[in-house]
Amino acid sequence: MKKRILVVEDDRHMADLIQVYLKKEGYEVECVHDGIAALRAVERYVPDCMLLDWMLPKMEGLEVCRQVRYQHDFPIIMISARTEELDIVLALELGASDYLTKPFGFRELLTRMRMHMKRFENERKYKEFAAAFSIGPFHIDLVAFKVYKNSLELPLTQREFKVLLHLMQQPGDVQTREQIIEVMESSKGDRRTVDVIIRRLREKIENQPSAPKWIKTKNGMGYYFHIDAKEVSYYELHPNC
Repeated sequence: MKKRILVVEDDRHMADLIQVYLKKEGYEVECVHDGIAALRAVERYVPDCMLLDWMLPKMEGLEVCRQVRYQHDFPIIMISARTEELDIVLALELGASDYLTKPFGFRELLTRMRMHMKRFENERKYKEFAAAFSIGPFHIDLVAFKVYKNSLELPLTQREFKVLLHLMQQPGDVQTREQIIEVMESSKGDRRTVDVIIRRLREKIENQPSAPKWIKTKNGMGYYFHIDAKEVSYYELHPNC
């Protein structure tokens, strides 16, 4: 079955060019041209990947991204002429899988699409064999990709979950910012992006974010999860639990 790509782009000429190129590569493609139409198309079309422009009529791309990510789990690649770091970080934090700046090459677009669709497919397969583990007051459900602290679910984004999970699975081991960027699996990321995610994680898991107990900083090196490895316990989860 062909992979389905939803293109959300108000520039109809650009949308047509993307559609022609992707169809030549063997994809099924649908194009819409405003934010409201994008939300409707997601429910009707159920794409394997969405290419989402930032500046859209009726509802801007960021809000579309936020709403879609809340209910669906497929790659969302933001496309925008905006190049400011804060814009990129905001899009990623709201659930975008990647961020592509205009102008871009179709080969680069295709490579990123394939990379993210493969990753999402692997993550879905992994759920069938996943385990759960506890570390201190935290319980990590690798099937639902959720983290609980003292039985209360923490409202984490996908990127925050991945970074926190990476730190928790290697307690006490300092992870450099470069290593954390790799965990984020994004082609857009730098040291400041990592610092933003760590700050937001601390705000969500720490009782006193300014004096963190769990996520510690190793000056000049990176971050680590502070807990005795003996306090980590793993166990299997049944698929229907």
